[in-house]
Amino acid sequence: MELGRVLVVDWVPPHGPWDDSLMFVFDGGILESRQLAGLHTADSELAGFRLATPAEAADLLRPYVWLRAKAALSALRQDASSYCESGRPQT
Repeated sequence: MELGRVLVVDWVPPHGPWDDSLMFVFDGGILESRQLAGLHTADSELAGFRLATPAEAADLLRPYVWLRAKAALSALRQDASSYCESGRPQT
């Protein structure tokens, strides 16, 4: 599968013990049933994964991660890319 375009570049300021960082969200495309069936976690850091609707994701994700995901969904719908700071699109 080919990597899609960049949907979001999100600058996250220093917080706690971490320096500032850039988060990149790419369009991963649409997975076919056989691809979904082959997905699995690679190490013990993750207990599992699930697919979620945007409404479910808003409840499941931490607020700052949801802001980034929401910006990515908006960029996908608008066929655009977005630069964000802490998940908030900058104009």
